[in-house]
Amino acid sequence: MASIIGMAIFGAFCGLVLLNVMALIAKNGKNQFDYVEFASDKDVYAMVDAWAASNGYVLKRSEGDARKYQKGSGFLTAPMFLELNRVGATYSIKSYVRINGFVLHGDVGLAGDGFLVKLPRSIAKKAQNQLFQSLELQPLQ
Repeated sequence: MASIIGMAIFGAFCGLVLLNVMALIAKNGKNQFDYVEFASDKDVYAMVDAWAASNGYVLKRSEGDARKYQKGSGFLTAPMFLELNRVGATYSIKSYVRINGFVLHGDVGLAGDGFLVKLPRSIAKKAQNQLFQSLELQPLQ
């Protein structure tokens, strides 16, 4: 019985170390987020609110013209983020997935290759490309 508990503790420790190594790689990586700027005469905030509601994103913060949406809590999958901001007539969208290593946190952009948080990046990229299509923007690659 003690050996089973010992192995479980060892496995949990190894998982935690691996998660923090992945967060460190993400934190020091080149592609920590995707960033798109565009001008639009559409009601972008209403379009993003409707998209967020239909794709499971929740408004986490709203300050002036800046909004931050999140999908997932990080329990079963890495949380996915979309930040919308407007400065004058220019909108910007910043999107990323966060690796929470409990000790370290790292962000990874949705576009590009790599093994880090592949499934959450794919899910978020698919949903955000739907939004980009409705806003008449180029999709994330």
